[in-house]
Amino acid sequence: MKTYPAESPEGRITGIIKSKIEELDRKDLFREPVVSFSSALDARFYDLKHIIGPWHRLPSDFVENAESVISYYVPFTRELAEEPLKSDMVSEKWSQAYIVINAYFNDINEAVCDFLKSEGFGASPIPSTHTYEKDDLHCFWSHRSAGVIAGLGSFGANNLVITDKGSAVRFCTVITSAVLEPYSGPYTERCLRKQGNDCSLCYDVCPVKALSDGEFKKFTCQELLDRNEEVFGADVCGKCISVCPLAYIE
Repeated sequence: MKTYPAESPEGRITGIIKSKIEELDRKDLFREPVVSFSSALDARFYDLKHIIGPWHRLPSDFVENAESVISYYVPFTRELAEEPLKSDMVSEKWSQAYIVINAYFNDINEAVCDFLKSEGFGASPIPSTHTYEKDDLHCFWSHRSAGVIAGLGSFGANNLVITDKGSAVRFCTVITSAVLEPYSGPYTERCLRKQGNDCSLCYDVCPVKALSDGEFKKFTCQELLDRNEEVFGADVCGKCISVCPLAYIE
């Protein structure tokens, strides 16, 4: 990703996000975050209303005169990325990592929004998790799709985003009226299966066989996540991430 001057708006936002993760001080779970930007007027946000559904919102639905979308992700450590395969159900450490980072995203987003508002701009965070209704699974905002638009990765066969740091990551988003420099680099296809290889590890490992070419059984997947939440306090699984050869990239 592009490196911005420290005193530029993009550099200051990146610095805030990185500093907040340093303050969290959970190097056993997380690595340094990666930040990028996209234009709130990018046509691909409109495309999501067709790809995901008409219920998916636009950046302007959150901030009047939205100009930019701040996307960032926090990569997991190698040890954490390997956790889901160590248990028949779900790793307790994996569950706790999601609980920790999902809650802490609120602190990160608040710091970013406070900075933007102090500069005279509108800003609004998107909730870190559960941006969908449980009854119909209609997602009103896809952090992962926003991350792809900002150049942070590409979707794999398991419907998760493979970044330069792997697919064992968590995404979040802030919308702002500030004009920030959008990512303009190339789209890189990282998924081995989508590159034409015969890799099917994520398909094979899924406990409920929710993954296949051209179909994702999202309700079947969610039922498993809900069962895991009853035991571990977080609706997670992670096996399709952990088994991926690109789950962790140095």
